[in-house]
Amino acid sequence: MEIVNHVITKFIKPRKLIFKNELYKITRLAPKFEISSYMVKTINGNIDMIFLNVPHPNAIPKTGEFCIANSLRKNKLNENSNSMIISMLSCFNLDDCYFTPWDEIQYEKQEVMGVWKRSD
Repeated sequence: MEIVNHVITKFIKPRKLIFKNELYKITRLAPKFEISSYMVKTINGNIDMIFLNVPHPNAIPKTGEFCIANSLRKNKLNENSNSMIISMLSCFNLDDCYFTPWDEIQYEKQEVMGVWKRSD
């Protein structure tokens, strides 16, 4: 079994927030939530865990382990899966979180544009 810890240096400033199944744009964010790097643990090339060294509502406060779907664990760490990780880290899902940073953010309702409707 090959276990590798990949440290990925990438600046990520969370820009979206989900609350009560509604999408919001984060307009102000405390600097402590800005991500400069993260670690992806892989086992035999497959993503196993993601760790942050900054607070994030979707990461366990004591360990920094970011919660990921089991479906992501079936992926190899590559450009596509890393793009998914960046997208997840860029969003605070406050419908399922460890804490809510209401005092440290400002946000506004995000209008949904270009809704695609299928015509049969």
